Amino acid sequence: MPVLAGCFNGPRATTTVQATQDSNNGTQAKIGGLRVENATLVSGPEGTTTATLIMSLFNDGREPDTLVGVQINGQPATIDGAAASAGSVELPRGAAITFGYQNSQSWVNSYDITEAESAYVPVRMTFQRAGILDFTALTVPPVGIYEGIAPNPSTPPLQAQ
Repeated sequence: MPVLAGCFNGPRATTTVQATQDSNNGTQAKIGGLRVENATLVSGPEGTTTATLIMSLFNDGREPDTLVGVQINGQPATIDGAAASAGSVELPRGAAITFGYQNSQSWVNSYDITEAESAYVPVRMTFQRAGILDFTALTVPPVGIYEGIAPNPSTPPLQAQ
Protein backbone atom coordinates (compact mmCIF):
# COMPACT_ATOMS: atom_id res chain seq x y z
CA MET A 1 0.00 0.00 0.00
CA PRO A 2 2.68 2.65 0.80
CA VAL A 3 3.98 2.37 -2.77
CA LEU A 4 0.56 3.27 -4.14
CA ALA A 5 0.38 6.47 -2.13
CA GLY A 6 2.58 8.22 -4.72
CA CYS A 7 4.16 10.51 -2.15
CA PHE A 8 7.83 10.64 -1.42
CA ASN A 9 8.62 11.79 2.09
CA GLY A 10 11.74 12.59 3.99
CA PRO A 11 14.39 15.33 3.82
CA ARG A 12 14.78 15.05 0.01
CA ALA A 13 11.07 15.01 -0.82
CA THR A 14 10.09 17.29 -3.69
CA THR A 15 7.73 19.21 -1.44
CA THR A 16 10.53 19.78 1.08
CA VAL A 17 13.14 20.81 -1.50
CA GLN A 18 10.72 23.09 -3.36
CA ALA A 19 10.39 25.38 -0.33
CA THR A 20 14.07 26.31 -0.61
CA GLN A 21 13.98 27.14 -4.33
CA ASP A 22 13.01 30.30 -6.20
CA SER A 23 9.46 30.27 -7.50
CA ASN A 24 7.26 32.41 -9.65
CA ASN A 25 5.69 33.78 -6.45
CA GLY A 26 8.90 35.64 -5.74
CA THR A 27 12.18 34.83 -4.10
CA GLN A 28 12.65 34.72 -0.34
CA ALA A 29 16.08 35.53 1.12
CA LYS A 30 17.49 36.32 4.55
CA ILE A 31 20.61 37.84 6.06
CA GLY A 32 20.88 38.36 9.79
CA GLY A 33 17.62 39.84 11.04
CA LEU A 34 16.61 41.07 7.57
CA ARG A 35 14.13 39.22 5.35
CA VAL A 36 13.33 39.77 1.68
CA GLU A 37 10.03 38.28 0.56
CA ASN A 38 8.39 37.90 -2.84
CA ALA A 39 11.24 39.52 -4.80
CA THR A 40 10.28 39.59 -8.48
CA LEU A 41 11.67 41.68 -11.33
CA VAL A 42 8.87 43.24 -13.40
CA SER A 43 9.88 44.33 -16.90
CA GLY A 44 9.12 47.91 -17.82
CA PRO A 45 6.76 49.00 -20.58
CA GLU A 46 7.30 47.32 -23.95
CA GLY A 47 10.14 48.83 -25.93
CA THR A 48 12.12 49.90 -22.84
CA THR A 49 15.08 48.34 -21.05
CA THR A 50 13.66 49.16 -17.62
CA ALA A 51 12.55 46.91 -14.77
CA THR A 52 11.28 47.30 -11.22
CA LEU A 53 12.21 44.99 -8.35
CA ILE A 54 9.07 44.40 -6.31
CA MET A 55 9.54 42.97 -2.83
CA SER A 56 8.80 43.33 0.84
CA LEU A 57 11.72 43.95 3.17
CA PHE A 58 11.43 43.20 6.89
CA ASN A 59 13.79 44.06 9.72
CA ASP A 60 13.22 41.45 12.42
CA GLY A 61 16.62 42.17 13.95
CA ARG A 62 17.56 43.92 17.16
CA GLU A 63 19.11 46.96 15.46
CA PRO A 64 18.11 49.31 12.66
CA ASP A 65 19.84 48.86 9.32
CA THR A 66 20.00 50.68 5.99
CA LEU A 67 19.69 49.41 2.43
CA VAL A 68 22.59 51.28 0.81
CA GLY A 69 22.82 49.66 -2.62
CA VAL A 70 21.30 47.23 -5.08
CA GLN A 71 22.72 45.63 -8.19
CA ILE A 72 20.54 43.86 -10.73
CA ASN A 73 22.33 41.60 -13.18
CA GLY A 74 25.64 43.16 -12.13
CA GLN A 75 24.51 46.73 -12.88
CA PRO A 76 23.77 49.38 -10.22
CA ALA A 77 20.06 49.89 -9.65
CA THR A 78 18.43 53.10 -8.44
CA ILE A 79 16.79 53.24 -5.01
CA ASP A 80 14.14 55.96 -5.06
CA GLY A 81 10.88 57.13 -3.50
CA ALA A 82 9.52 58.91 -0.46
CA ALA A 83 11.20 56.50 1.97
CA ALA A 84 14.57 56.82 0.16
CA SER A 85 17.19 59.35 1.08
CA ALA A 86 20.37 59.81 -0.95
CA GLY A 87 19.86 56.46 -2.66
CA SER A 88 19.31 54.47 0.53
CA VAL A 89 16.38 53.33 2.67
CA GLU A 90 16.48 53.17 6.47
CA LEU A 91 15.04 50.02 8.03
CA PRO A 92 14.11 50.69 11.65
CA ARG A 93 13.85 47.72 13.97
CA GLY A 94 10.49 46.05 13.33
CA ALA A 95 10.07 47.79 9.95
CA ALA A 96 8.22 46.31 6.98
CA ILE A 97 8.74 48.23 3.74
CA THR A 98 7.35 47.37 0.31
CA PHE A 99 9.14 48.27 -2.89
CA GLY A 100 7.70 48.73 -6.36
CA TYR A 101 4.06 47.90 -5.77
CA GLN A 102 1.45 50.45 -6.84
CA ASN A 103 0.89 51.55 -3.21
CA SER A 104 4.60 51.56 -2.30
CA GLN A 105 6.60 54.64 -1.47
CA SER A 106 9.96 53.11 -2.41
CA TRP A 107 11.30 51.68 -5.66
CA VAL A 108 14.34 49.78 -6.84
CA ASN A 109 14.64 50.38 -10.58
CA SER A 110 16.96 49.18 -13.30
CA TYR A 111 17.10 51.39 -16.38
CA ASP A 112 19.36 49.19 -18.47
CA ILE A 113 18.36 45.53 -18.37
CA THR A 114 18.04 43.26 -21.38
CA GLU A 115 17.25 39.91 -19.75
CA ALA A 116 14.44 37.89 -21.31
CA GLU A 117 11.24 37.42 -19.38
CA SER A 118 11.13 34.20 -17.38
CA ALA A 119 14.88 34.42 -16.71
CA TYR A 120 16.31 34.37 -13.21
CA VAL A 121 18.49 37.43 -12.75
CA PRO A 122 21.14 37.87 -10.03
CA VAL A 123 20.33 40.53 -7.42
CA ARG A 124 22.79 41.86 -4.85
CA MET A 125 21.53 43.96 -1.96
CA THR A 126 24.01 45.77 0.29
CA PHE A 127 23.06 46.71 3.84
CA GLN A 128 25.02 49.00 6.12
CA ARG A 129 25.14 46.52 9.02
CA ALA A 130 24.04 43.11 7.72
CA GLY A 131 26.34 43.16 4.69
CA ILE A 132 25.71 41.68 1.25
CA LEU A 133 22.73 39.49 0.32
CA ASP A 134 22.80 37.69 -3.05
CA PHE A 135 19.79 35.95 -4.60
CA THR A 136 18.06 35.57 -7.96
CA ALA A 137 14.72 37.04 -9.00
CA LEU A 138 12.43 35.92 -11.79
CA THR A 139 11.76 38.44 -14.58
CA VAL A 140 8.06 38.74 -15.47
CA PRO A 141 6.10 40.92 -17.92
CA PRO A 142 3.89 43.75 -16.61
CA VAL A 143 0.63 41.87 -17.20
CA GLY A 144 -1.97 40.24 -14.98
CA ILE A 145 -1.19 40.84 -11.32
CA TYR A 146 1.90 42.84 -12.37
CA GLU A 147 -0.02 45.22 -14.63
CA GLY A 148 0.70 48.86 -13.84
CA ILE A 149 4.01 48.14 -12.10
CA ALA A 150 6.73 50.26 -13.68
CA PRO A 151 9.83 52.19 -12.66
CA ASN A 152 9.12 55.33 -10.67
CA PRO A 153 10.46 57.67 -11.89
CA SER A 154 10.10 56.33 -15.44
CA THR A 155 13.51 57.68 -16.48
CA PRO A 156 16.76 57.56 -14.51
CA PRO A 157 17.33 60.42 -12.11
CA LEU A 158 19.96 62.90 -13.26
CA GLN A 159 23.43 61.99 -12.07
CA ALA A 160 25.49 64.63 -10.27
CA GLN A 161 28.05 66.16 -12.62
